[in-house]
Amino acid sequence: MRVSANGAEFRVLIDGPEEKPWLTCLHSLATRAELWDDQIAELTKTFRVLRIDARGHGRSEPVEGPYSFDQLAKDVVAIWDRLGIERSAVLGLSMGGMTAFGLALDHTSRVTRIVAADCRSDAPDFFRNMWTDRQKILHEKGMEAIAEITIPSWLTEETRNTRPDRVERVRGMILETSREGYIGATEALRALNYKDRLSEIRCPTCLVVGAADGPHPTEMRSMAERIPGVRFIEIPAAAHLANVENPEAFNKTVCSFLSE
Repeated sequence: MRVSANGAEFRVLIDGPEEKPWLTCLHSLATRAELWDDQIAELTKTFRVLRIDARGHGRSEPVEGPYSFDQLAKDVVAIWDRLGIERSAVLGLSMGGMTAFGLALDHTSRVTRIVAADCRSDAPDFFRNMWTDRQKILHEKGMEAIAEITIPSWLTEETRNTRPDRVERVRGMILETSREGYIGATEALRALNYKDRLSEIRCPTCLVVGAADGPHPTEMRSMAERIPGVRFIEIPAAAHLANVENPEAFNKTVCSFLSE
């Protein structure tokens, strides 16, 4: 399905029984709705699941940036409005988790609960500089070079050495991301600024992180200290794409929280 909303055209996927409550799944930078393929069978037991290709990603319109998280959150709300969705739970990973924070903070009445996976909530100097470097690499060498740099931090060495199907699935999503989408979204990441507002989140919240996801476990523990009543869970044998590397543990954790 294609939906025109908030000045752009989006591809959306809808799965699950019509009578179930809504759950919206938001993917990371340089992926698309299919990032959640390993979760759909479990999630649709309890939810009507909406998956969105973010602006400039997947088969959504390759809109010129820069983007902002305020804009990305409003994209979701505008799609909800077009589809007649009054309230939804939100499951987001990386950029999608950051967008979930924006929805919980600025569109409180529309959100029932959130799961934010493998993400952060601010943009210190090293983080902003990293995206500046990635933009330069993209301009000089294209998305193939972005894939080569990105995959080692997204998937553990074990997965990269023994599960080529997973590696190629991730590589394919990165390569299919438009240049406009990547640059626009990395501008949003460079301006990320939710950390000082995390204490304002009032809906039930779960933070999930791959145990091998670089600095993210430590950072997300720090974030958890700011959110009232939060649940914090590490997923073993997983790096940044915890839902792809260890879907069994990820699904058990997320479905348990979302179904409460």
